Amino acid sequence: MFIPLAEVLESDLLRRARPRVRAGAAQVAGARVRWVHSSEVVKIAPLLRGEELLLTGGQALLGLKPGQQRRYVRDLAERGVSALAVETAASAHGLSADILEEAEDVGLPLIELQRVIPFVDVAEEINRRIVSRQVSALQTADALSQRLAEHLAASGAAIVPLLTQVAAALSASVTLTDHHGHVIDSVSAPGTEAGGAPGTAPVSTDILIGGVVVARLIMAGNPDAALLTVAGERISNIIALALSHRHSPTLEQIAETRLLSAIVHSTDGNRLRELGRSAGLGTQVPVVMVMFSGPGLAAAAGSLGRLLRQLAPGTRSALEADALYALVPLDPARTQADRGRLVAALRAFLAGTTLTGGIGPSVAGYLLAPHSLQAVRASRSLARAAGDDGGLTDSEDYVVERLAVEHLGTDTVDLLIQELIGNLLEYDRRRGTHLLETLEQWLRSGCNTAETARVLFLERQSMHSRLTRIFELIGGDPRGTPRMAGLALAARLARHPVFAAADRAAE
Repeated sequence: MFIPLAEVLESDLLRRARPRVRAGAAQVAGARVRWVHSSEVVKIAPLLRGEELLLTGGQALLGLKPGQQRRYVRDLAERGVSALAVETAASAHGLSADILEEAEDVGLPLIELQRVIPFVDVAEEINRRIVSRQVSALQTADALSQRLAEHLAASGAAIVPLLTQVAAALSASVTLTDHHGHVIDSVSAPGTEAGGAPGTAPVSTDILIGGVVVARLIMAGNPDAALLTVAGERISNIIALALSHRHSPTLEQIAETRLLSAIVHSTDGNRLRELGRSAGLGTQVPVVMVMFSGPGLAAAAGSLGRLLRQLAPGTRSALEADALYALVPLDPARTQADRGRLVAALRAFLAGTTLTGGIGPSVAGYLLAPHSLQAVRASRSLARAAGDDGGLTDSEDYVVERLAVEHLGTDTVDLLIQELIGNLLEYDRRRGTHLLETLEQWLRSGCNTAETARVLFLERQSMHSRLTRIFELIGGDPRGTPRMAGLALAARLARHPVFAAADRAAE
């Protein structure tokens, strides 16, 4: 259970602290708080579960070095913390530009508390409110479940009357889709729009028959998403019972759903092999994993599934949690060409929608599909950190960064960057120049000086002057030397916010 962050900020007790949103303001409206914690522990992130409001007096945090402050914020964002509230009234340090910039980059609402208030009272008040709403939601959901069970026993297994009761009781639009996302039935309560009003996120619940996801119940339109979540959990078995009379899963559906679920959860190879064989897949057919998420997914899932099957017959797809996953087979004779065509079609589909997606590398068979999906997730995380969270993320665009994250580690990356371009970074930091950007673009263009000047809007003489300075700082012109590959790697990593090498170098 949770309450909106915006409502928490309007509570009387918290308003006494004169809360001021200093970063991540765009995320405040959609953020929700499951619990309130207060802590001065710097390494608190691993102890949190997500959707918490974290209160801190700031003494320990604001005394950290800039790079450490950035990592603190980044760690909280990665754990899914709803917001960070820092009390600065009694601190000798204010919120630094580094902490504000990092919070904005990772989309973590950062709230400055400008007056001292008792954190224990804030936590007690908000947490009590959360628990109270949970009890109320459970009572509503249990009453609805009882009515549906009575209706099912008295009137039979028709789906629409059940959905009508759900929609009326919850003041929501209710849609039932199959496991591909195709709509089975849809009902809206008076005054609500199908799919939910703009700004309200849908809540979905898996409908299982015999342990297999055969459908999904999607509710929207009621701003109390916590109520919809609890209600969905309570009534899913009744909907499943009604649905089983006309929508029993086929063996193919069972194998397909379990295969996608196994890939999503990185199940071991023997189990994947067994499920793939049941689904009729060959182990040597190259495949690629794609995934999609975001507002409007429920309405678009069917169209996305059809598009994927048009592009690649034999595509297997399934909704899992809040995302649509698909295992797409590719022609062995033109694997990369097929993948390129898939990328172009998906980018065109996602353009102008609220959905985001990702595509992994092609791999030699479905047994390696978890690797392809892991690359999708890593690439999307890297893209978000770089401020690019729209459309389709192509994992091939983030090969270098994925390599560094997965196999090198922060310390090794720092050492590599300092070894190869440390002097250049220090020069940029002291002079306020942009030689790193110039070097990275020059290397990316294949050392084409004219093209780099065009991209950076530089005159020819200015470009040559920059290159001269760059060569002095990195130990000479690297063209025709074994240093080229290392320089390209270091420059690219140093430019990505995840590694923040320049900040760490300045500590």
